[in-house]
Amino acid sequence: MLAAGTVFGAVRTAADAGTALEELRDGGADVLVVDLSLPGARDLVDTVHASMPDGVAVVALSLDTDAGSVLQTYEEGVTCFVRTPRNVGEWASTARAIEQFWLRRTGALGPAGTTWVFELPLGATANSVRDARRSMRRLFESWGLASLAETAELCTSEIATNAVLHAHSPVLLIASRTPEGVRIEVQDEAPGVVHAGSLETAGERGRGLALVNALASSWGVDQDDGGKSVWFELHT
Repeated sequence: MLAAGTVFGAVRTAADAGTALEELRDGGADVLVVDLSLPGARDLVDTVHASMPDGVAVVALSLDTDAGSVLQTYEEGVTCFVRTPRNVGEWASTARAIEQFWLRRTGALGPAGTTWVFELPLGATANSVRDARRSMRRLFESWGLASLAETAELCTSEIATNAVLHAHSPVLLIASRTPEGVRIEVQDEAPGVVHAGSLETAGERGRGLALVNALASSWGVDQDDGGKSVWFELHT
């Protein structure tokens, strides 16, 4: 899937962790994509993080999308986390999510161990919305902000649903601490204007953003050539 994409120029595969490490030490590799469920995968990540901290970005695949587990994965030296596809049909969107990370976010995740920024790339599937909701609730609880967790979960669900339904692209979910509280944004690959509808009119398009408008301290949309970012802030 990565080899067929438009971002990565050359993709090499390794039969096991030892072979992958040899390939990396030979040089010429910019990013390592590793499935954490495979034997030796975490040892490989530890070695890469210890011996090549600035040279190779590590993209980890895992079925465990619990916020605490994802944060622990970042602390272990991973640069980007992507949920492992549950079926063959999800591999294309997963590959695009990895490419999106490499194109937009390389080097922007901060040092390993930083827990004030949480980033989770997700494929363009219905499961992504569920994973986004669950991750936000667990993340807010781990940050000691349980009182905001329900509102964050609801608002995140609305903007993630909009991205999955209308953008049809990989989604990058970002939550970061601010002096006032928390900022959450969902990035997609579809430029365009979004509008908040009315809570008074059932079924009206934009009702989800109307809910965000009613619950969040502030919200907005940032446009760029590669898509847009819909964000909201919750103040403590």
